[in-house]
Amino acid sequence: MTNVNTELFRRTAPVKKIEIIKNMTQDELLSISKETILRIVKETGRRVTGSRNYEFYVQPGRRKGNDWISVIEGIWLYKGKLSIITYIQVDDDAAASIIVPFNDFFKEGAFRGSIRSEDFYGNIQTNYFVYGKRAKAEVIRSFCIEFIYIKYKSKISEKIQVGV
Repeated sequence: MTNVNTELFRRTAPVKKIEIIKNMTQDELLSISKETILRIVKETGRRVTGSRNYEFYVQPGRRKGNDWISVIEGIWLYKGKLSIITYIQVDDDAAASIIVPFNDFFKEGAFRGSIRSEDFYGNIQTNYFVYGKRAKAEVIRSFCIEFIYIKYKSKISEKIQVGV
């Protein structure tokens, strides 16, 4: 069983790291520690000007969600606390982003969230979204792959241009 907490930071070729991450099982991905996510955000996230806060966004093509109504956009580190940025498709023509505390999202079992919005006539509607184990593992996989693509951007683009 590969330990993702150490595998991400080893001195290995970036293409090999991506291959390892893509081949990890659900349990291996869910064993990632909060400290590893914190390190990912601090190393490759964008620092908010004039503060100690960081924002780590996943590119739209690599974002993962619950295959239904929502997708995870990234992670924020504000005032020392990690939060997950969740994009939710409310209606056909309405969408919203909400911030979910990291510990709440990755606690044991499925994460169940909701968002309240108004429909065309001003009636309050509640939309629900659920992230099970499989969806949470895919979210972690997208964070890890995005970390590799950001950190080793020049090395990966060279390999892709050469045809490896």
